[in-house]
Amino acid sequence: MKNKEIAELYRAIADGFAKLSEIYSSEDTEQPKPVKKDKSIKAEKKTEPAPAEESAAEEKSEPVTYTKEEVRAKLAQMSKADAGKHKADVKGIVAKYSSDGTLSGIHADKYSEVVAELEVVGNA
Repeated sequence: MKNKEIAELYRAIADGFAKLSEIYSSEDTEQPKPVKKDKSIKAEKKTEPAPAEESAAEEKSEPVTYTKEEVRAKLAQMSKADAGKHKADVKGIVAKYSSDGTLSGIHADKYSEVVAELEVVGNA
């Protein structure tokens, strides 16, 4: 692509974002106004499933994956909950899944199991 083509592409993208901004920042909470499609931009149609279908699809899909930061936040939250009542349980869970007793020692594919056990502790 030449610089001129790239510049035109960026302008088209910027125009699209400006139109979206106008639509969603308007006081009208009804349906967004129809926007004329720019012939230079090709967009794929993506249909969103209904809310009932989303929940069913989530249940059938792969288990939820967590990042280290999300797991750390959940561990800290549970440890501080109820005036530190679950702190020993949290440490036990970390020790169970960790090679060195710290969150860094827990392999990333075990994060969902750690969170599942935290939920059990929180509901107990």
